[in-house]
Amino acid sequence: MPLPRFLPVALATGFFAGCTTYQPKDLNPATSQAQLESRTLADSGLARFLSAHGAPAAAVEWDLHRLTLTAFYFSPELDLARAQLAEAQAKARTAAARPNPSLNFTPGYNTDATGGVSPWILGYALDLPLELAGQRTYRTAEAKAQAEAARLHLASAAWLTRTTVRRALTELHAAEGAALVWREQQPLLVQAAKIVDAQVKAGDVSPLEAAQSRIALNRAELAAREADRSVALARSRLAEAVGVPLFAFAGVNLSFAGLSTPVAPLAPAEARRLAAQNRADLLAALADYAASQSALQGEIARQYPELTFGPGYQLDQGEGKWSLSLGLSLPIFHQNQGPIAAAQARRESAAAKFVSLQHRILAEVDRASAAYSSALGDLETVNAMRSSLTQQAKTVLVQQTAGETSRLDLTRAQLELADNARAELEARSRVEQALTAFEDALQRPLAWPEDAWRRAALTTAN
Repeated sequence: MPLPRFLPVALATGFFAGCTTYQPKDLNPATSQAQLESRTLADSGLARFLSAHGAPAAAVEWDLHRLTLTAFYFSPELDLARAQLAEAQAKARTAAARPNPSLNFTPGYNTDATGGVSPWILGYALDLPLELAGQRTYRTAEAKAQAEAARLHLASAAWLTRTTVRRALTELHAAEGAALVWREQQPLLVQAAKIVDAQVKAGDVSPLEAAQSRIALNRAELAAREADRSVALARSRLAEAVGVPLFAFAGVNLSFAGLSTPVAPLAPAEARRLAAQNRADLLAALADYAASQSALQGEIARQYPELTFGPGYQLDQGEGKWSLSLGLSLPIFHQNQGPIAAAQARRESAAAKFVSLQHRILAEVDRASAAYSSALGDLETVNAMRSSLTQQAKTVLVQQTAGETSRLDLTRAQLELADNARAELEARSRVEQALTAFEDALQRPLAWPEDAWRRAALTTAN
């Protein structure tokens, strides 16, 4: 039997031999909940991930660097961004593939066939599409630009994860500091209230002063309880940012090292240049624009006729006949002008989005830079006040020891020093928050090398 008779069987066998089989992957709410709730900082995979990025999990303290890497490992948002990157990369491979040929089989039967002649007419035609005007090149370039945009969106999502962790850690630092200050101040307020009560009984002061002392003590007690609640909430937010349940932090020694250390701000012009030309979300918008450029080129290329050709074979009642087909689309009703106009509009939209984002970034940098400089100035002022109040408390102590002033005056001087400690804590907290905002505007950690955090973020953790 001639080979062409076996052509459909041979092609079908080759097709099915290269096919991928479906593999089910169930998604069950109860199972995913159990997985989320079983996460711990002692996870073996996390330990390997931390070690691979220079932060062994066996360390005594968990600081911002180690917590950020942990968030990179556990973050569901980063898992989503990684999956979207893998999807975009798969689309890029698809775009680069050549279009498959098509096989047509047209059997026929001659009812008037003469005796001894097969009545069957078996026709085969193979159509090979030809992409003209660089259509595949433009399609591939568009898909590659979209994959690059997805990669940069992953970097942007990683930065958002780091910022969320830093904000939560900063909030926890401020809450724990406030709780400590209020606890240290309460004994002084209690002592002041007792002294004033004694003076009221002795008739030296009016009951109004005693009431004011008790009100100050009550306010301090309320503030201390509020600070304790803030600590609990901040720990919960930090656990959420890291991607672990709250109980995973039980017994964990968190470190705030580096948060309170002021970092010299960049010059305004340098900060604006870095942000307006290097932020991951801005570069992603630029990649989206490049994709729109290639898409427009592809639509312009598709205005030309589509061409197909291929050999054909017909077994006509025992006689073999070969043929060659050539086909093309006829651009009679339109020349792809609608899709071209839409692609041009998408390119203009992508350009406008880029410029709009760049404008917003420049404004963010200006605000963040000014706020950070102002916060640093406030901290210097508060530090200067502390020196004066410390000297004042020492002077009053000497006077009280010499009997020149009362114990209440000494207590009040110590309370003023405690009030300044709280003001200093708030000033440091504002510096931490302003630094976080400044780094967020730059999308660049000022105390962590750029390549280190991006390399860790782009790693497929799980």
